[in-house]
Amino acid sequence: MVKKRAGRPAGGSEARERLLEAAELQLLSDDPSALTSRAIALRAGVSHSLVNYHFGSVDALVAEALALTVTPKRVMQWATGEGGSIDVDRLAQGLVRMWEDPVVGRRLVALARTLVAGTGPAPLLGTYLERAVFEPLVQHLGPERARRAAVAIVGTIFSRYVLTLGPTATADPGQVAAELARMMRG
Repeated sequence: MVKKRAGRPAGGSEARERLLEAAELQLLSDDPSALTSRAIALRAGVSHSLVNYHFGSVDALVAEALALTVTPKRVMQWATGEGGSIDVDRLAQGLVRMWEDPVVGRRLVALARTLVAGTGPAPLLGTYLERAVFEPLVQHLGPERARRAAVAIVGTIFSRYVLTLGPTATADPGQVAAELARMMRG
């Protein structure tokens, strides 16, 4: 029997922050495919109904947690100069550094592999990356160069880190960043 009561679900005033923290932890775990309202709420120690109450959906919660957790936006900010233009060398270096990081990189690879398997939050991640990375690239590089840059970035990430293909996977990180920057320039 399900007990229903009208009004705000029980969980305390800090429930929203606890849910965000739990979603971030789940994203950073080795099993980001377990991003369900019930799993996140259980981890936060609150009712799963608070996910919808505070965020509207588990997808919205995960999107907000992604913005706090995943670092592509930070890399884009670092690569953007004072005049607002994107330095492709800095962008390539920042992306390679992020994926080479022993903690962040491992977690990003786990997330990418769950997306490839069809078990992760692909639409959410796509929306986040479009806003945080692709839109600034279009704004600063123009649509054609931004498309080339996106293909170069995704190709490099998947061949080196997700699929670990031969020479790409074993190349020096500095070489990878330099080649990525060359590809983004066209």
